Amino acid sequence: MSKFEDMIGMLWGCRVYDYNVDMLQHRIYLDVVRNYDGTEEKFEVVFKNVLSFVWINDCGETRKILSEWEFLDLVSFDTVSDTAIRIIGDEFASQYCATPNICIEIWNSILLIEAEKVSIGNQEFVLK
Repeated sequence: MSKFEDMIGMLWGCRVYDYNVDMLQHRIYLDVVRNYDGTEEKFEVVFKNVLSFVWINDCGETRKILSEWEFLDLVSFDTVSDTAIRIIGDEFASQYCATPNICIEIWNSILLIEAEKVSIGNQEFVLK
């Protein structure tokens, strides 16, 4: 297993206690806390050179049911490939597309991010 895989594996089950989407700097910041073996560890996850992102609340028709969350539970964090988001319909909007390389599952929703780099704690990784 690579160092990157170890680091993203560590993010599973963490709690996101703060976040910031900085479109001016093309960055997404997640402040997370990990509770493991009775210890609490806080660290920052920063997606750099963000090209696109989309958050989708649940699947199908249940996406219209909005839950009130007390906190953001980071259920899973993984890389994805061969994934594309294309807009169908509107002539103007259909010019845009995205190819996310990160999928973060938060409760029953997903956050798809297309970024060139991610730093977890003090370690930076180049994404494909």
